[in-house]
Amino acid sequence: MNRILTLSVVLGLALSLAAASAARQRQTAGPLSAVSIAGTEVGYSDEYTSGCHETRLWDVATRADRRLASHCFGSTSTGSGVAGVIATGGRALWVTYTGGNIREWSLWTKGGTAPVKRIAFLPADVDGPAPVVLGRVWEGSLPYATGRTIIVLAPNGSRRFSLTAAARVVSLSAHSRGYAAVLAGGTVLSISPAGKLIRERSFPAGTVEEAVLAAPGLVVKTTAGLEIHRDGPVRTIPLPRGSRFLGLSEGTVAYGIGRQLRLLRLLNGRDTLFHTLGPRFEAQLGRRGLAYASGRTLGYDAWVVVAAGSR
Repeated sequence: MNRILTLSVVLGLALSLAAASAARQRQTAGPLSAVSIAGTEVGYSDEYTSGCHETRLWDVATRADRRLASHCFGSTSTGSGVAGVIATGGRALWVTYTGGNIREWSLWTKGGTAPVKRIAFLPADVDGPAPVVLGRVWEGSLPYATGRTIIVLAPNGSRRFSLTAAARVVSLSAHSRGYAAVLAGGTVLSISPAGKLIRERSFPAGTVEEAVLAAPGLVVKTTAGLEIHRDGPVRTIPLPRGSRFLGLSEGTVAYGIGRQLRLLRLLNGRDTLFHTLGPRFEAQLGRRGLAYASGRTLGYDAWVVVAAGSR
C-alpha cells in the first residue's frame, strides 16, 4: 500500500512539473496591445517606448522570439498604435492606426526573411468602424476583411481565396471546419475551407458578436451567451452579460468577464476560473494552447494545462 501511495505521489509530482513547464510567462518591454496564437506561435505587439510599437513572433516550442517590425508615431489627437496581430507558419499580419479626425489604417505582413510589406492603406473617419478586420487565426490560415471583402492568405503569402459578402464584415474567424463571418445587420456566413459559401443565417441586428465553424457546429457568441447550430434544435448556453469570446478548441470555450479568464466545457457546461488578469487583458485559445496578454505580462499555457484547468 505504501509503495502504491509513493508511486501515486511521484506520478502526481511528475504531472505537476510537466504542467508547470508547459505554462510560461515573460515580461515585455512595454504594455501589450494585441496577442494571437496558432499552434505554438504567439504573435504580439507592445509599446516598447513612448509612441513606438513593435510586432513580434514568439515560438513557445523553440523559445525563439523575433522582432518583425517597429512603428513609431507622432502625437495625435485620437491616438495611434497596433490594433491587432495574427500569425501562423512564420508569417504575421498586423494593423496599425494613427491620425486625428481622419484615422489612417494600414495592414502589414511579413514572412520568413522577406521585408515588411504594406498590403493596404485605408483612411477612415475616426468615429466610424475600422475599415480592416483581422480574423481569428487558425493554423495555416490568415483571414482578414476590408469592408465587404473577405480574404484568406496562406503562410507563404499567397491568396487562398477571396469572397465578397452582401454587407460589411464586422467579425471573422478561421477554425477546424472552415470560416465564419458576421456581417453588419446580423447575418452570419458559414464558409468552406475552399472559400465556398455553405450557409447564411440571420440573427437580430446587434445581437451577434462572433462565430466559429468548428467540430461542435457553428458556434455563435451573442450578447446573451453561446448558440450551437447544427442539424436539429439549437443549443443555447448562457454566459454573463458583457463576456468576451476568446476561442474554442476541443470542446472547450475560453471567455473573459472583467478580470477573469474562464473555461467552459461544452459537453457538460462546467465553467471554471482559469486566470485572474488585468482589467484590459487580451487572450486567445488555439488548438495547442492559450496565449494571453495583461499589462506587460505575456503568457502561454499548453493544451495539457488548459485541459486540466477545465475539468
